[in-house]
Parts: sequence; C-alpha cells; structure tokens
Amino acid sequence: MYSLRKEQLQFLKQTLQFIEGEIFRLTGDLKKLKTREHWEYPVFVRNHPLSIDLDLCTKQGFLGVFDTTVTDNGFQIYLHQFLQEKSPFGEFKPNPISVEQILNQRNYPFQLMRKFLVLDGEPNEKFVLPQVSQNSDFWKKRKWLRWFFPIWGMFSPLYILVGLLFDLPLIPLLILLNGILFVSYRKESILIWKEIKSLSFASNLFKKTFIFLSKERKITKQMLKRISNLGDSSELLVSPLPHLILNLLFLWDLWKIQSLQKWKQNFLVHWNELQNKITTIDSILPLINFGYLNPDANFAKISDDTKLNAESLVHPLLSQSHRVFNPLPVMKPGDLMIVTGSNMSGKTTYLRSIAMSLLLVGSGAPVLGKNFETPKFQIHTLIRSQDSMEDGVSFFYSEVRRLSSIIQNANGSNKTPILFLDEILKGTNSKERFIATREILSVLREKNCIVFLTTHDLKLTEIPWAKRYHFTELERDGQMDFDYKIREGVSSSTNALKILKKEGIPIRNEADT
Repeated sequence: MYSLRKEQLQFLKQTLQFIEGEIFRLTGDLKKLKTREHWEYPVFVRNHPLSIDLDLCTKQGFLGVFDTTVTDNGFQIYLHQFLQEKSPFGEFKPNPISVEQILNQRNYPFQLMRKFLVLDGEPNEKFVLPQVSQNSDFWKKRKWLRWFFPIWGMFSPLYILVGLLFDLPLIPLLILLNGILFVSYRKESILIWKEIKSLSFASNLFKKTFIFLSKERKITKQMLKRISNLGDSSELLVSPLPHLILNLLFLWDLWKIQSLQKWKQNFLVHWNELQNKITTIDSILPLINFGYLNPDANFAKISDDTKLNAESLVHPLLSQSHRVFNPLPVMKPGDLMIVTGSNMSGKTTYLRSIAMSLLLVGSGAPVLGKNFETPKFQIHTLIRSQDSMEDGVSFFYSEVRRLSSIIQNANGSNKTPILFLDEILKGTNSKERFIATREILSVLREKNCIVFLTTHDLKLTEIPWAKRYHFTELERDGQMDFDYKIREGVSSSTNALKILKKEGIPIRNEADT
C-alpha cells in the first residue's frame, strides 16, 4: 500500500509539473520552462544552418520549448525530422495523418502525453527503450550444456545437501567443476545480465505507456511482469560472494539465461512492436503537443502544384497576445520577394514565420495560419552568418561559402528550393554588394528557386522580376509604433536616426541626411 501510494504521488507530481509547463507554453512565458541548454543538443543539430538562423536550439527555441519526448531514439528522430534531415534510424517520411488523427480525438493527446511521463525522470532527461534481439551465440556455442545443465543444476545441490548430511565424498570436486564451468561463461553471462537489467529498467519506466498503447493488455502485463521479476534477480550481481555461491551450487546464471530465452520466445515480437510504436509516437509528441495547445492551427496542403501561398500565417513561438497574422502571396519557382522596411518593423520575423511554418509542414505538424499550400520543398536559410577566428574565416567569406553551398544543393533536386536571405553580403561595400546580390538572385531564378530577401538597399527593389513588399512604423504622439503588417510596395520610411537619438546617442548633423 505504501509503495502504491508513493507511485501515485510521484505520478501526480510529474503531472503537475507537466501542466505548469503547458501553461507557460500557452501564455508565452517561455523563460520559466526548463528547457535544454544550447550545448546539450547534439553537435550536428546545434551547428545546423536552420538551427542557427531560426534560433531552434536556444533556451526559448522551438526544439526545446515543445520537446516532450522521453526516449532517446524518439528525441533523435524528432530533431532530425524537424530539420528535414535523414534520421540515423532510417529515412523519415512525414505522416501528417497520424498527428491529425490523434489531435482529432478530443482529450486523447493530453492523456497520451501523461502516459509518457516518467516518474523518476528529470526535466529533458531521455531514456533508452531497447529492442529485443534473438541473436545470441551463448547456447549455439554450448549446445551440449543447454541440455545437460538442467539435470546437473538439480543434481549438484541435492548431492551437496545429502552429502553434508551423510558425509558423502566428492563434494569439493563437484563444487570445483561448477566453479570451472562458471568461469568459462562468466564474461558472456555478464553481458546477458546487462541486457536483462536494461529490459527490466525500461519495462518499469514505460509500464503505463506499454499498457496504454497495447491492444492485448493481458499479454503485455504478463510480458512486463516476467521481465521485471527477472530483472530483480540482477540485484544479486552487486554482491559478488552470494552470486558466486549461487553459481557454485545451482549454476544460477544458466537458469536465468534460460528464463530470458523463454521470455524472448514468448514476447520478442510483442515487445518490439510496442517498442516501435512507442518510439514512433514519442518522436511526434512535440508536434502533437504543439497542435493540442494551438487548436486554431491548420494542416497545410502539400500538392503537386508548384505554388507556395497562405491566407495568413504567424511565427509559432509568438504568444497569443502578440500574434499578428500576415498573408503569404502566391510564389512560384523562379519568383523573388524583396521585403523592405525600417528597423524592428518585422521583416526578419516574417521570413522566420514562413520558414518555421514550412518546417512544421515538413515534419507533419499543423501551422498557425489558414489555407497554407506548399509544393514539395527543400528549405535553405541565410539569416545569421558567423565568422571564425580559429579557421581564419571572415564574416563576408562565411556568407559566400554558405551561398555557394545553397546554390550547389539546388542543382538536380526534385523538390522546390525555397531560400530565405536576410541582408546578404553585409560585409562588403554597397556597389559590389548590389552587383553580387543581383547576379546571385539571377542564378537562383534560373534554378527555379523561390527566394525571400530582406534588405535596406532600396536599389535592389529595381530588379524587374521582384515582388515588392514592406513593413513600416507609424508615428503616434511623436513615438514610433509598429503594427507588423505587411504591405505592397517599397518602404519609404527609415528610423535608424530616431532609434539612436532615443537611446541618447547625439546626431549633430541630422539635416545633412
């Protein structure tokens, strides 16, 4: 009763922490969430261009804010599928129907996420849920022992017991033979004990999840109970002397190895089916959670048509009180949208809103917007370049290398390349920047790329095939006010000097401008 009560209290505590996190996500109070540090992500993920440009791995980045995975494999698949990269466990094929079906079942998403809570887990901790393999050479190498040890394992303790009562001979020799036999398979049995402990540990951690997702709960409970009981036996390995005595008398390890073999014969397929199901659902739990917290989100239409457009969209990390929805005009391969506007007016956020929406679509999640339609796409961003003193790479050269990589990756792709460029080639003079940017955009057009570009260089808006949009600020009582609404045409306002003056930096020759 005490143990049951303790488990119930732990589950309630974890549920309370989970609900508090959900409230923080809903209210946009993301700083109170216990998310991962940037360095806690795999190197590949935190150095990925999309992670850098879209702030995916920051303390308040999307990957951490909505991460509700609990298995290590599920976490890795989640990261790779969101970055549109091939998973280390095989190629990921987005299946929005599975996410949509779960979200359509009223409170089922919440109950599902509660069943994935791990009682002993810390925030952001991931656990291994192993697959079961039948491939074991232990008995193949010792076919004779497999049939001999049950008889010998029962005979030796009986003989020792009777021998001690009636002073029979050969007891030391029998114990010596058992000891030699034990030493011969000791290394391999230790590895099998590790497998038993791993399976038992996972069965106890994910007991609620196994049972919740199983269609044959009676069999599942039997499976979990047997491997858990077998795992309890592994506690004796902590005490070498009792472990040794049991093997000298009963060949104890062999009995347990045989028990594991029988368990695998009965439950291997059932365990692996549920393990795959748990890992698959775990990898999309963050996407399910996002859709659950945003019931107004809609699933996009991925069509064979090559146009990209939306009636409205917004960045998924903006709190509900700060969301400003903007349309996405129809964009087709070869199209270029140039977005101008004053500082802080919303240009870069607009680009990130489109890019984040595409990542959500690509991973099978709904988007915050209406009538989002996209072709099969390949996304590239160049929003935040980094120099490197260690590698001797300047800011400008870093941008050039990234642009070259983007252009090369656009070659021969059966998906429409969609590029997001924010103030590119900032590290050079205005004359050469205009010439280089114009030529780069021409090449991207020839490769049928859809390009979104923000710039303060109004000369670029003279490119004839460009679609021109802008953001601006409004003057209210002598103060700058932003409505973050996109408008057609080229921006005619600037606010750099106003911002400098507001922060106390004197502008002595403002009239010269």
